[in-house]
Amino acid sequence: MQANIEWDAPAKICQIDENPAPQNGQYGYLKMRDGKMLRNGVFMPDTTPRGTVVLMTGYSEFIEKYFETISDFVAMGYCVAALEWRCHGLSEGNSSDPHRLHLDDFDQNIEDLEDRFDLLVRASCPAPYFGFAHSMGGQISFRAAHKHPDWFVALAQSAPMMGVRLPLVAEIARRLITPILLATGPGDRWSPLDPPFIETGEGRVNNITHDEVRFARGEKIWRTHPELKIIGRSVGWSSSAFNIMKQTQKPAYLRQFQTPLFIGTAEDELLVDNRCHAHVLQHVPNGQGKLYPAAKHELVMEKDATRQAFLADVDGFFSAAVAD
Repeated sequence: MQANIEWDAPAKICQIDENPAPQNGQYGYLKMRDGKMLRNGVFMPDTTPRGTVVLMTGYSEFIEKYFETISDFVAMGYCVAALEWRCHGLSEGNSSDPHRLHLDDFDQNIEDLEDRFDLLVRASCPAPYFGFAHSMGGQISFRAAHKHPDWFVALAQSAPMMGVRLPLVAEIARRLITPILLATGPGDRWSPLDPPFIETGEGRVNNITHDEVRFARGEKIWRTHPELKIIGRSVGWSSSAFNIMKQTQKPAYLRQFQTPLFIGTAEDELLVDNRCHAHVLQHVPNGQGKLYPAAKHELVMEKDATRQAFLADVDGFFSAAVAD
């Protein structure tokens, strides 16, 4: 089965043997309101779809990293619309350096999501619509669903970036120095507090999953196709992202959230702040969460037992939301 999609331009995918592309995949670029071209993929099951999972990836990620998870959702009977963020993967960005993320306003991601919800999801993918987002995509999808409560029947999140784990000294330095950097130069440059990640070999520390095979697969994708790789973020991107996280955490803002929400939290989390997940669930009207033991940040890249349990919980959450 194929979706009827009008792309603004065709898009390629970057494959390796260990990461086969899902069935019935269609890939293309869509032009955003400011002219930037962002890459997307749509994947259909062989049978009549139960609805569409709008898959929103995390920081520095790309569509190919989620091929296994997309295949899982397709096997469950969902259509999947995988949307690559601005500056990520093979999508166009704002920075003078193609490997550096740059945004002056983090909510530009919401505008990009709005454009694709109209041009792709509603235009070519079957309802009902379910949101599935990881990490940075969790922050973006939460704010998008807050603004558009009619979009998703339910929104499931994997380790959403509602707050970031930073040592106290680093947090104080960020708050003091970032405003000075923005006042004394362009936002599209590296910060001395947050320099680019320079790859020096095959031994990068794995702080995202206990599954070394899946970690190695993810590393091989971008090492084989370095055009996919982000090596860091600009001063402007980081400043805007932290400002947005602070806004999202306000109880008054959280209490206005209408979409049913599920948050999957990793017990061995090293990147985002799990306390912020509890804070969000304390204030949203219709939220639930689950802690996954012996799991690091990337729940869908974890060992089989953990990722299968998480995906089963997400599927059950979606099914219950439709039944209500």
